[in-house]
Amino acid sequence: MIPALTSFTTMASAYRSASVDVLAQIGDVDPTPPPGADKFNTLLSWVMWGAIIFCIAGLIIGAVALAYERSQGTGGEGKQKIIGAMIGAVIIGIAAGLVNSLVL
Repeated sequence: MIPALTSFTTMASAYRSASVDVLAQIGDVDPTPPPGADKFNTLLSWVMWGAIIFCIAGLIIGAVALAYERSQGTGGEGKQKIIGAMIGAVIIGIAAGLVNSLVL
């Protein structure tokens, strides 16, 4: 057999056995937030608060549009605005729980 080929085969088998040992030693990894993550969480809670305010405003605007359409006897976008605001509020409400359930 060619000496270079024997050397390569020995190195390849040594690499395979070493990589299997290293890959087998990976344990459970718990996610830890980086430094300054509390500021990001504060910003995220402010954004969520603002989104909830927009949903409440959307419900009020939809209710006013629905009342106006009823008084005029026309059909319009009042129902769509109310339904859209309610769907948005549900999505905002389940967002954190949904992401946490997908991660774990």
